[in-house]
Amino acid sequence: MAIANPLVLPVSGGSITMPKINQDGYSSEYLFRDSTHQYRAIIRHSRTKATATRPSYDRHNFEVVRTVWAAGGVDEYDQKFYFVIEQRSSDVGIAVGDAVADLLIASSNAFQLALLGWEN
Repeated sequence: MAIANPLVLPVSGGSITMPKINQDGYSSEYLFRDSTHQYRAIIRHSRTKATATRPSYDRHNFEVVRTVWAAGGVDEYDQKFYFVIEQRSSDVGIAVGDAVADLLIASSNAFQLALLGWEN
């Protein structure tokens, strides 16, 4: 299965549709831009270096940056969210990623809000 182009990010208030603007090697970049903000998504794939005690692992990174343009005396600012999946190439298990994604949105985003409130 290939990742869709355009990439559709389901945000509250309406989905953001980001066409692919670059693809090279093991990475892709998607972009949406309008007069108030932009969304940029980047997908990167790599491998960790094997050591004497640990084999090489596949590493998959997904990052989204929202930039809100300066307006009305408010400076431009960014919001960034990313995650990394790192596991052996023979391991196709998704249980950990699925659990973390569910935790982030469960209970009306309570876990994510707790993190933003510096709770631990």
